[in-house]
Amino acid sequence: MTNLNEIEWKRVLWDLSDSGVLSITLNRPERLNAVSFRTLHEVQWLVDHAGANPDVRVVTIRGQGTRSFCSGDDMKGMDPEPGVDDFHVHRRLIRSLRELPKPVVALVYGWALGHGFELACACDFRLCADNIEVGDHRVTRSIGMIGGSSWFLPRIIGQGRALEMLMTGSHLNAQEALDWGWANRVWPLDEFQDRAAEYVEMLAGLATVAAGGYKDAMEYSLTHTLRDSLAYEYEVSTLRVKGTDDQQEGRQSWLEKRSPTFKGR
Repeated sequence: MTNLNEIEWKRVLWDLSDSGVLSITLNRPERLNAVSFRTLHEVQWLVDHAGANPDVRVVTIRGQGTRSFCSGDDMKGMDPEPGVDDFHVHRRLIRSLRELPKPVVALVYGWALGHGFELACACDFRLCADNIEVGDHRVTRSIGMIGGSSWFLPRIIGQGRALEMLMTGSHLNAQEALDWGWANRVWPLDEFQDRAAEYVEMLAGLATVAAGGYKDAMEYSLTHTLRDSLAYEYEVSTLRVKGTDDQQEGRQSWLEKRSPTFKGR
C-alpha cells in the first residue's frame, strides 16, 4: 500500500480521521478548483489507497472554500504530459469511485460544473449547501462528455430530465437539485459544515463491508435481470458479509438489546 506521506501533493489536500473518514479536498481555489491531469491523478491515488486500507470507512470529496466544488476541467491547464497523462484518466477515476466498496460522499458548495458535475454524480451521496449551481454546459461549446454523465444522470434524475440538462446545458439550483433527486440533502450554507459532518460520521459508523456489499449489488442490478440480481445478492451476502466481525457484532448487539458498535471489518 502506497505511503501517502511520501507523495508530493500539488493539487489536493487530504486527511484521515480517527473514525476512518478520508477527506479529499481539491485545492485550487484560485481556479475555482478546476481539475488538471495532476489533480485527477492525485485523487486516483487516494481512492486506490482507500480501497486497500481497511481503516478507511468513508471517502469525502470537496473543493477548497465555499465558492466552488469544482468548476470543471481547467481549459488552460489540461495539456497532457506525453507518456504520463491521457484522457483515459477521467474514466479510470470515475470507475474507481463506483467500484470502491465504501461510501463516497460529494460535499458540494457553489459550482459543480462539467467534470466537477460528473465527479459529484459518480459519488454515492451528494450533500449540498444551498448556494449550489450544478450542471454540464459543455454542449454549448460543442464539447463532448467523457466522465459518465450519460450513464449517471438518467439513473439519478430520470431520462427526460437528464436529456434536458445535457442537451441544453442547463443548470440546477439547490431547490431544483433536491426536488429532482440529484441532491440527497441541502442545508443552509452557515449550517452545512456541521450538518454534513454529522451525516458523514453516521456513514463511518456503518458496517463497512455490508454497506459496500449493498453498493455493489445495486450497481450490478442496474444492468441485470431480477433473477441474476437475486443470485448476486446471495453471493455478496454469503461470501463477503457473512462471518465478518461486524456481522457478529450486529447479531450480538441485537441479542443484548443495545446499539451496535461496528469496526468496519
